[in-house]
Amino acid sequence: MVGLAATAACGADSPSPSASPGASPGTPRRGGKLRVGVIGSSGNIYDPHFTSSDTDQGRGQQIADSLALLAPDLPYRAELALAESFEMNADATVATIRLRSGVEFHHGKSLTADDLIFSLQRILDPDNPGRAASSLASIDPNAIKKLDNLTVELTLKTPDSLLPTRWGSSQTSILPTDFDPAKPVGTGPWVMQSFQAGARSTYKAFPNYWREGQPYLDELEIIDFADNTPRMAALLAGQVDAIDGVDSTLIPQLPPTGFTTVITKSGFYQPITMRVDSAPFNDPNVRLAMKLLVDREQMVQQAYSGLGEIANDMPCPGDPGYPDLPQREQDIEQAKSLLKNAGYEGLTITLNTSAQNGGMVNSAQVYAEQAKAAGVTVNINIQDAATWSANHKEDQFKQNYWAAGLVGGSWSQRWSEGGRSNESLWQDAEGDEIYNQLLSTTDEAKQAEYSGQLLSKLYESGPDIIHSFKSNVDLTTDKLKGVIPMESNGWNLGSWRYRLMWLEG
Repeated sequence: MVGLAATAACGADSPSPSASPGASPGTPRRGGKLRVGVIGSSGNIYDPHFTSSDTDQGRGQQIADSLALLAPDLPYRAELALAESFEMNADATVATIRLRSGVEFHHGKSLTADDLIFSLQRILDPDNPGRAASSLASIDPNAIKKLDNLTVELTLKTPDSLLPTRWGSSQTSILPTDFDPAKPVGTGPWVMQSFQAGARSTYKAFPNYWREGQPYLDELEIIDFADNTPRMAALLAGQVDAIDGVDSTLIPQLPPTGFTTVITKSGFYQPITMRVDSAPFNDPNVRLAMKLLVDREQMVQQAYSGLGEIANDMPCPGDPGYPDLPQREQDIEQAKSLLKNAGYEGLTITLNTSAQNGGMVNSAQVYAEQAKAAGVTVNINIQDAATWSANHKEDQFKQNYWAAGLVGGSWSQRWSEGGRSNESLWQDAEGDEIYNQLLSTTDEAKQAEYSGQLLSKLYESGPDIIHSFKSNVDLTTDKLKGVIPMESNGWNLGSWRYRLMWLEG
């Protein structure tokens, strides 16, 4: 059997000087209220299985837990949470999951196998699939067997050796069989007290949380702002204790004392995605030309204030199979030639973006300026959060943002036919077969080989301009401690693990 073993009940990511490279030293102080400023909108929701924006996910993770969660450092790996063990057979077609005993939901119900079965069937409902349905598509919802009150056996429709790594976001939360979206409860560290989309949500610590001693704070308030300007003003005025995922250009506004800049280096990226089902991006030469417009070093310096690394039109630099391919450089003359030969000399295109993640609008503007050298006009359309989220699969040329991970963990969602997040509509039949081979083996060397082949395909003809891996920037008061940067995926404020944080003074 290939499996994961549980960590101690207190959690492997408890803060201590040696917990991770970014852990805050000191003894956690109990009590107090944490106030976090986020970019929110009236379109935000509070059903963990259907969250989409980072604001939704951050909220969902406060009330609900998943079977496993991502370790904060590299190598990329899962650490068990609600699962006590997660074992797979040798050909990755059967998974046996044993839940922790003694875990309680906020309304007093004990966690059982029935809750896991309910949650999986809810996510995989063909009439109303959850956001994680593509990621968990190998699970046959009609072949889930309850072995005992805490143990479930999953028979997979297709092999999936990466299944143990597909948990951790609120989209894979384990919810109770009597879950009510109007009054959401989970096993998470915080009990929701109120929620008003686009305004705020409030929480109190769950006294019976299964991670002993957590959370350290008594209360949590997540406050929504329309953009970074009022968020920054609120931080400087002492109205919030932290703001997440900000533009690096805001750092100079901080006074010399009283505040902390948390910089997380990872493979987090903000691709410019081209929809390939129609002209001009159905032509791979046009897609290559658009990639050749970018001066990547200049992009890092201007869009991200130097807080990032140049990328090579491939995601997932932490994947063990990441290939060493020639670095793509700006080549204006080749780009002009490719566009002319394809019949798109002097192309004009609209790039849709939103201030949803620090640096997105900045990088769009830098790209538009660089494109002028080839006679390409890129008109920037800055959308509000709700419009931007709603139009992902409609826009022809758009920006998005994605956490770091394994290419096998995101291939089915982003680059396969029917993938929930495949807004480019790009697909590659040979790539899908390689992906299936990756999922059919538990041999790590072979997995790395297949990952390298998938990444090479994205480099050669993929739909994404991946010019940079940006560092995430969070701003906090000096009093906030226990923020552990997520170097494994780059999510904001230590992947919003507010249960680990405390306030000094």
